[in-house]
Amino acid sequence: MVKLRMTRLGKKKSPFYRIIAIDSKKRRDGDYIERIGLYNPIASGKAVRLTIDEEKAIKWLLEGAQPSPTVKNLFSELGIMLKYDLKRRIKKQRVEREGTNGKKVIKYIAVTDDNGNPVRKYTDDQIEEAYKNWLLMQEKKKNRKPVEKKVLSKKAKAKIEAEKKAAADAAEAAKKAAEDAKKAEEEAKKAAEAPAAEENKAE
Repeated sequence: MVKLRMTRLGKKKSPFYRIIAIDSKKRRDGDYIERIGLYNPIASGKAVRLTIDEEKAIKWLLEGAQPSPTVKNLFSELGIMLKYDLKRRIKKQRVEREGTNGKKVIKYIAVTDDNGNPVRKYTDDQIEEAYKNWLLMQEKKKNRKPVEKKVLSKKAKAKIEAEKKAAADAAEAAKKAAEDAKKAEEEAKKAAEAPAAEENKAE
């Protein structure tokens, strides 16, 4: 199996990588089949961070080469995985057949040309149009203004509401306790004044 992966180059603490097609049985820095691109993660200024031969990358992907997770992410960054996904899709036609139990069985069979080769679902023009639309979406994402207002999760909202309710309940309880204390004080005052009034009346 052929793998698309990176091999390390550069000095210590200043790495850059070569993206290659290599036999999966070979060691990381072994002889490779073909070079596909370069990746410099610490590029700055006018230095090129990432360069990939799109035609070679898609050719290997269509032939069944397996990209490493990092290489796949880099391909996605340039829209190569999008083009590959559209190129590998083939036209299929719906065919109804009678099964062994007499019921109809529906299958989708690949459409082939006069030479028996499968027909692609999308033309090159359609793929390029989809790629252009993808580029526009990426540009919009870059230019999108950050949302100033923080969007809270349901859990966070519920917590805030619970804290507000607890604070309101505590304020209500404090108010009621103050009213009860005042009422008790008034009743105690009346109770203290009652014997004195009785004594004055007796005299």
